Amino acid sequence: MLDIIKSFFTRLYDLLPDSPFQALFVDFNFDQYKGWINFFIPFDLCFKFTELWLAGIAAYYLFCMIKKVVLDLIIGKLLA
Repeated sequence: MLDIIKSFFTRLYDLLPDSPFQALFVDFNFDQYKGWINFFIPFDLCFKFTELWLAGIAAYYLFCMIKKVVLDLIIGKLLA
């Protein structure tokens, strides 16, 4: 069953056209510009802050779910 789904999505993906930007970057070497781009936009810090933000949001949602379950159990036992 998984192979059927995989082949379906592979065929669906093959119907899409190639990227129009692929031809623009065939001979372009990004390695020589990585340092300069990283100087103006510090991607390493952006990734670290994004990771911290996602961890904070995940902790908040986890706390909310645990709080709801615990309060539902406490209120359920008090009202029963």
